[in-house]
Amino acid sequence: MSTITPNNPPYPAYRATNKESFAYETTIRRWPIIIDGVINDVKQTISTSAKERAEEGTTIIKAFEDLKKEMAEDKPLRPIQDDGADTDHWNKILKSYFNGLTWFTGTWLFNECYLYRRLAEIFNNSQQWQRYDPFERQKIETFRGSHGAVFDLARKMQSIVLALQTSSAESNEMALELVYHELIQVCLWGNATDLSLLTNISAEDIQRLQAIEQEHLAQRRQFILTDDTKKLWQQLKQLKGGRVDYVLDNSGFEVFVDFVFADWLIQSKRASEVVFHCKTIPWFVSDVMPKDVPQLFNLCFDRTFFPHDRSQEDVELLETMVKRWEKYVENGELKIRSDHFWCSGLSYWYMKDEAPALFEDMKKADVVLYKGDLNYRKLVFDCDWPITTSFQKAIGPAMANEFTHIMALRTNKADPVVGLSEETARDIESRATRQEWRFSGKYAVVEYN
Repeated sequence: MSTITPNNPPYPAYRATNKESFAYETTIRRWPIIIDGVINDVKQTISTSAKERAEEGTTIIKAFEDLKKEMAEDKPLRPIQDDGADTDHWNKILKSYFNGLTWFTGTWLFNECYLYRRLAEIFNNSQQWQRYDPFERQKIETFRGSHGAVFDLARKMQSIVLALQTSSAESNEMALELVYHELIQVCLWGNATDLSLLTNISAEDIQRLQAIEQEHLAQRRQFILTDDTKKLWQQLKQLKGGRVDYVLDNSGFEVFVDFVFADWLIQSKRASEVVFHCKTIPWFVSDVMPKDVPQLFNLCFDRTFFPHDRSQEDVELLETMVKRWEKYVENGELKIRSDHFWCSGLSYWYMKDEAPALFEDMKKADVVLYKGDLNYRKLVFDCDWPITTSFQKAIGPAMANEFTHIMALRTNKADPVVGLSEETARDIESRATRQEWRFSGKYAVVEYN
C-alpha cells in the first residue's frame, strides 16, 4: 500500500479533473459564484465607506477578479503571501504535498480550503479591510429569515426547562431521552418545526409523546442512512457534569440550535462544560467565527431585527433564553474557542500530529460532536471509500483509538459517505440517484465512534 499523504488518501481523492464529480461542478461553477458574491459585498461596503477605504476596496475587487482568472486558467497553487499566524504551516503543506499541482489537479478538499485562505490573504494584505467578513451580511439575513423557528424554539425551550425543574426523577429520565432525540434531529436537519412541546410531563403525556416521537423517527429514518443517535444517548445519559465539545458548522439558525442543545445539556446537568470550536477566518461562506456569537446574542436582543409579528411573551422568552446563554459564556460553562487547525487544508487524520495541544485538550471531553458536511469530509479524509467502510476505519487510527467519543451529524452534500450496511447500500443505490442521496442534502448520516 502506498504512503498516505494529504494528496494521497487511503482511497482515491476527489479532484476536479473528473468531470463527472461534484468537485468539478464546484470548481467551475460554485467557486466563481462565491467570489462574485464576495465582490458584490465589498462593492456594497465601498458605497458607504470613506475615500481611503473605498479606494483600497477597488484594489481588493481587482485581486478577487485575478483570483477567478487564476482558477479558470487552472494555474498552479502558489504559496500564501501574507504574515498570518498560519502562513508557514500552509506553505509547508503546499511545498511538501501539492507542489506543482493546480486548481484542478489538487485534491478537492485541500483546494477548497485553499480558496478560502486565499480570500483571507487578500484582506490580510490590506490596511483598511483586515478582519473583514465578506459573508457577514449573508449570515445575518439568513438568520433573520429563520425568525419563526427561532421564537418557536425559545418557547419550547422554556417548557423544557420548567419540566426539568418540576418533574419527578422517573418522568424526568423519560423526558430527557425524548427531548434528546428531538433536539438531535433539529441539530441534524436545522429544522425546529417538529420539536415536541413538553408543556406537561405526566406519565400519560410522556407515553403519548413517545408514541408521536416513534412515528416521527420512523418517517425520518428513511432519509438517515446510518443512525447512531441511540449510541450517543447511552453515553450522554450516564454523564453528570461532563464536558461536551462541538466542532461547529454554520452560523445563524444552525448555531442557534447548537446553543439550544448546549442549554439542554447544562440545564439537565449532563454537562457542566460545553466547548464550541469556531473558525479563525471567514470560511465556507457561513461557518461560525468567534465574533459571530456575541453578534447572534445582540440580534436576538434587538427588538427591531425580526419581523414584528410575535407576541410580547415570545420576545421575552427569547431574551430570557439568550441571557441564560450569555451567563454560560461569562461563567465559563460554555466556552468559545478557535484554532487555526480548523482552517487548514488537512483531514482530521492529521490532528494529533499537526495540532497536538488541541488533540490532547479535546481528548478530555466526554464526547465531541462534529456538525455539518465539511467536518464529515475532513473526518473521513474526503476520499472515495467503499460506502460500507466502517466509520471507525474511515476516521483513521488516531481519531478512532486515541481520541474520545465522536459523533458526526451530517446531511449529505458531497461525495464521501461511509458506515452504510450492505442492505442500506443496496437499497439507497436502487431507489435514489447518486446526486440525490450524496449531494442534495435530502439524506443524512449520524455516525458514532
